Amino acid sequence: MTDHTVSAPHYRLLILGDGSVRTVPLEGERWVVGRALECQIALRDPTVSRRHVLIERVGDRFHFQDLGGANPVLLDGKPAKVGVLAPDQTLSIGLTRLRLEQRVRAGKVAVNPQATVVLSREVADDEVTTQAPPDTVAGAATRVLERLEWSLADLGDLTHAAEPLLELTLHLTQRDRGWIGRFTVQDEVETLAALAVDRSAYAPRLPDGVLREARRIGRPHVLVTQEDGGTRQRLLVPFGPGPKGLLLLEEPLPGAPEGPELLRLAQSLGNVVWHRLEETTERQRLRDEVQRLRFHGSAAHNALLASTRLHDARQMLRSLAGGDEPVLLVGEDGTELEDLGRYLHAESPRRAQPFVAWNAVRVPDWRHARDLFGDRPGADCVVDRAGSGTLFVERFDWLSPELQRRLVDTVRERRTSSAAAPVLCLAMSQEHGTDGAGPKLEWLPHQRIAVPPLRSSPRDVLALAELFLSEMGTRPDGSPRLMLERAKRLLVGHSWPGNVRELRLVLESAAAQAADQPIAPRHLPPNIASDAAQAATPEIPTLEQIERAHIAEVMERTGGNRAKAASLLGIATSTLYDKLKRFGLAD
Repeated sequence: MTDHTVSAPHYRLLILGDGSVRTVPLEGERWVVGRALECQIALRDPTVSRRHVLIERVGDRFHFQDLGGANPVLLDGKPAKVGVLAPDQTLSIGLTRLRLEQRVRAGKVAVNPQATVVLSREVADDEVTTQAPPDTVAGAATRVLERLEWSLADLGDLTHAAEPLLELTLHLTQRDRGWIGRFTVQDEVETLAALAVDRSAYAPRLPDGVLREARRIGRPHVLVTQEDGGTRQRLLVPFGPGPKGLLLLEEPLPGAPEGPELLRLAQSLGNVVWHRLEETTERQRLRDEVQRLRFHGSAAHNALLASTRLHDARQMLRSLAGGDEPVLLVGEDGTELEDLGRYLHAESPRRAQPFVAWNAVRVPDWRHARDLFGDRPGADCVVDRAGSGTLFVERFDWLSPELQRRLVDTVRERRTSSAAAPVLCLAMSQEHGTDGAGPKLEWLPHQRIAVPPLRSSPRDVLALAELFLSEMGTRPDGSPRLMLERAKRLLVGHSWPGNVRELRLVLESAAAQAADQPIAPRHLPPNIASDAAQAATPEIPTLEQIERAHIAEVMERTGGNRAKAASLLGIATSTLYDKLKRFGLAD
């Protein structure tokens, strides 16, 4: 039988905006894109109009039309009112980009060779069109899987996506144990998931001959082999072009589906597994790409450059960017710790490699070790995901001392063994800083950079406020967002315990309340006005406090001579003595 590929194109719209990525399968003929909830594709971008652009499908061509949004529609960066959106082209509306992608589902058909270890092999036949019996679980499941359109959900890494998929296949095929693996570019096999129905430990044995034949066949097949004096039955489901991976299911339970019904179900399961893993890989790649590309020229990057209080921190980070030693940032919560970590990465030779940010506070304590290092060999973990890039760990002080040391030592050992190792950028809260407030931990980085709080620079408050307002786009009437001078004075007088994060939230809320009006004091939270009033109105001393201070100063100037002090004060010596006793100034 000659090898051939059967393919059918389908389309999806990739939506990139505000650091997030999602896809929409294009099923139908007409889609309105905008902020309105009734739009077929609803966006949360405030720079997008309620009904911004219309996309219509005619055959395999996608036509678009600007519906009169406040911001122009750009096709690959050029203004266009109407036009044709081709695959891999991008429409930009406001701060959101829409990219059309054409995908192809492929199924590899290959010759079925014989092997000496095989007692029997039953292979799925691509030519068979007979429907599975409707009254069986496998038949019903097959029809559901064949009609299942894989939507792009945020499943995390490949391991997180593979485990529920494997559990699904075990239940549908009624097998006791299963495994999903991926073939690497080095022609090795990487385990993504291995499960037993009873959740016991499971490490599959797959002879090299069986693995080679499975890759050659490229289709689901049931293989019966003789091993260790007995027979073993395996359901092998290669998936992806090439193939890219393999699904292995072992030990059928009583009453499990078999024959053509099982192989047809396995084909559907293999397609779902492959497409879900492919989508997860694509999401990871796009997320990393967005993180790299969105920093230079972004609002966060511009905010760092506009900040005078961060000048010294930027200088130190640039000088350390070319090295591979860990860097420690110490600052209050809400300061630009992660943005400075991205700045270090962007200024380094590692800028083309991944930047991975991980916050210890957002993860339960029991998951710290698993997230950082994985819970088994080959499992996805934060350190592996960072590769040879930069690993930013926020609230490093939240980790136990044992995990702190293990993280630093693990990265150093990898670098010593010439393995892929990221540069560590660690961030600690000011409350748990190391300047005498806590224990001296010898594994902490020697390169420490202090990040000043926002309240230390009133100039930064105003500069960042103007930058954040410009980032929010124009007001609903199309005019730029403005702020009254009285509101600016209130912002400068606030202590900003939440630092830059609090400033951004305050301005977003104020801009929403102000609508078409300039931001005024009434649009700011009440606590900001009260803080400013206290700062502007110093405490007025009482008359008794003034009298006491005056007598104390006169006594000091006269060297404690009561007679002379009484003469200067214009009172009797006995009166002065009484006042000294009352104010606690008498010897």
